[in-house]
Amino acid sequence: IYCNISNMQLVLFAVVLLLPAFQVEGERYRRAIFPDPCFRLFFGGADIFCQLNGTIGFQAYDPDKCNVRCRGSTQTLSLPDNVCSEGRLPCRDVGEEALREWKDELEKRRTASASLVNVIRK
Repeated sequence: IYCNISNMQLVLFAVVLLLPAFQVEGERYRRAIFPDPCFRLFFGGADIFCQLNGTIGFQAYDPDKCNVRCRGSTQTLSLPDNVCSEGRLPCRDVGEEALREWKDELEKRRTASASLVNVIRK
C-alpha cells in the first residue's frame, strides 16, 4: 500500500507542477491566433449576434458571403452592410469604429432582451 500512495503522490506532484505551464502556453496560443483587436471585436459581436438569433453562439465566418454560421444551427446569418461590405470586415478600411458600434448595439439589445425576460418571469 505504501508503494501505491508514494506513486500517487509523485504523479500528483508532477501534475501540480506541469498544469500551470500548459495553461500559460494555451493562453499564449489563443492570443497568437487573433492578435488583431478588430477580429476580437468581430468575434465577440458575432457571438452575441448568434445568441440574439436563438442559437448557442458563433461558430464560423464566411468572408466570401459576409455571413456567419452559429453553433447548434445549420442556418447562416447575413451580416449588416456596415459590418461586412464587399466581402470584407471594415478593419482595413474605416477602422474598428463600425465594429465597435455594431457590438455595442448588440450588447444593448441583449441587455434589453434579458430585462424583458426577467419582467415576464415575475
